[in-house]
Amino acid sequence: MKKILLPLIAVTVLISACKREQQFSRFSTNILAPIANTSLDLGDLVNDSVLVPDANGALRLMYDYELYKAKLADYFVVPDTQRQRTFSLQQLKLADQEITSSVPLFLVFNQAISLHGSSAPIPAMSISNVAEIPIDGSAFFKEATLNSGTMELTIENGYPVELKTLIFTLRNETDKSVIQTDTFTNIPPGTKQTKIINLAGKNVYASMEAVPQLLETYASNGAVTINAYATTSITVAVKNLKPQTAIAKFPPQSVISEDQIVVYEFGGPQVKYMDVKSGRIRFDVVSTVEEEMNVDYRIPYATKNGIPFHETFKVPPAPAGGTARYTRDFDISGYKVDLRGKNPALDDTVNSFYNVLDVTIDSTGIERNISLNDSIYVYLGLLDIIPSYAQGYFGQSVFDIGPATLDFDFFQNSSGSLSFEDIDVSLILKNGIGADGEVDFNQIIARNTPQSKAVQLTGSGLAGPHLLSKATYPPLTPSTKVINLNSSNSNIKPFFELFPDKIDYDIKLRTNPNGFNGLYNDFITDQSEFSAALSVDVPMSVAADELTLMDTVNFDFASMERSDKILEGVLNIVADNGFPLQAKLQIYLLNENDFIMDSLVTDGSYVAAAPTDANGVVTQKLRSVVKAKALGTKMETLRYTKKILIKAVLDTPKTGGTYWKMYKSYTFDLSISGDFIYDQNY
Repeated sequence: MKKILLPLIAVTVLISACKREQQFSRFSTNILAPIANTSLDLGDLVNDSVLVPDANGALRLMYDYELYKAKLADYFVVPDTQRQRTFSLQQLKLADQEITSSVPLFLVFNQAISLHGSSAPIPAMSISNVAEIPIDGSAFFKEATLNSGTMELTIENGYPVELKTLIFTLRNETDKSVIQTDTFTNIPPGTKQTKIINLAGKNVYASMEAVPQLLETYASNGAVTINAYATTSITVAVKNLKPQTAIAKFPPQSVISEDQIVVYEFGGPQVKYMDVKSGRIRFDVVSTVEEEMNVDYRIPYATKNGIPFHETFKVPPAPAGGTARYTRDFDISGYKVDLRGKNPALDDTVNSFYNVLDVTIDSTGIERNISLNDSIYVYLGLLDIIPSYAQGYFGQSVFDIGPATLDFDFFQNSSGSLSFEDIDVSLILKNGIGADGEVDFNQIIARNTPQSKAVQLTGSGLAGPHLLSKATYPPLTPSTKVINLNSSNSNIKPFFELFPDKIDYDIKLRTNPNGFNGLYNDFITDQSEFSAALSVDVPMSVAADELTLMDTVNFDFASMERSDKILEGVLNIVADNGFPLQAKLQIYLLNENDFIMDSLVTDGSYVAAAPTDANGVVTQKLRSVVKAKALGTKMETLRYTKKILIKAVLDTPKTGGTYWKMYKSYTFDLSISGDFIYDQNY
């Protein structure tokens, strides 16, 4: 054969060489080309991070999955408390003052100048044409309309004769309006007499005048020494003036003085103490008072480093006919607030926030126009209060947790079913509030949405109520309640084997199920939480029914060397099964839109299970080879393929009910290569 073969080859080459100059020759060659490879393991079924091998490599599902967690401070809310009041000035007061005017003797006794220094008798006199006596009241005010107050007129006789009668009128110089007409009688020399005028309802100006209507004296008792400059004084004293309106230099005075207890509505909790993590007090003051005011605000039982909260600030005077506005925020972060009222040692109440507000007019010495029609609008807000700690009695409060749904990514890319030999799951409840509680699970439902299936968790192990002890503080240490669920006290096995991707929950938490203990020692902090979690630790000893492992690999036919010359071929599919389970194999060709265009193997192509020892542990992988022809239409489909979807559907033999332990080393390896025929032109 070798001898015949060599000449034949030589002849063929010779003939080919002779024809080269006339036309191209066509012939085919076979080339083996790799296409795809992958390795599937249980990490393609469940999240890799939850598969933990033991010392022998046997896998366990170990996972703590948080069903729910919420800060209970989200349920204990300190409401914004706002006081908005418009204060009309309850009263104004002007300073008590007095002024004195004098009338010398020579104005009423014409001979006094000529007789000055001599001794002579003074006859009885009756005079009705005494000139007006100006009284300058600018030290009192410029103008005032008085609600109350008095003016004291005091006549002190400095003449050497007794004043028999003095009738005079006190009036405003500007408009001549009468303030008061009064009569003084029988005032001996060196003595004085006082009349009190009620100024209620009077309009009084700074410029006043005393107009004597009649001045009568008795004759002197014989000769007396004449002093022409001896005076009788008129003293005007104003006292307790409270104007309706006035243009005056107002003295310092209180216009608002108020202490108040603000009662918080917490919706059930009775709080005695609260530490403020953050918050602010906002003042917004709008005033029509044309004088600077001092605002003094105190919270006697809110302390920071032992010092009570106390702030003062000034509100500027309003412009004439206008308003002045002042807004300011005060930070109360870090304050400890006693909510037991005005007298904690005596009252010992709850939810009661005691504070004191004083507003005073600050005297600038400048004349201001102020009236009782002026007003002060005060907005006081305790805003955005977030406590870091609160203590009291939180009542038998109910916290509804759900109904809600959470995504459960424990099983990813899963289809088919997996039966576990046994399942033990712990439901772990943590109570971070300083009050006893109880929990009822209204429902916990596992849902597999792709399969439209659901299983509600039931059983005696879940039946409540489940009692929770209170947390302790300081430091904050939550109490823990562990509810063990297994096949004997619940349906946790079918619940878990559903491969849920969603879990619906509806949980109810109640505080103080046994009622009030009289101690007000419940507490809550900004770190207090209630949580419910599933703790899973399950040996991967399983039986599978069409449990699907899958992977998608990218493929680009055009990237293969001389892909345009490929005519046809055979695809070699090599599967190395490392699982003790038989696998049904399918490989799909996908386009760029992940649409399945064709498959490479026929349905029912099985890969046998790997061999095991007496303990059911795989001893070696079992190789299976499947060949798929790529001819005609299938070859054209391969040219347009962008991805290859590989599925290995694992099954436990239907007889025997055997559960197989899964090990970290178990994989299903698959490689695809193409034995292609190329078209070559020369």
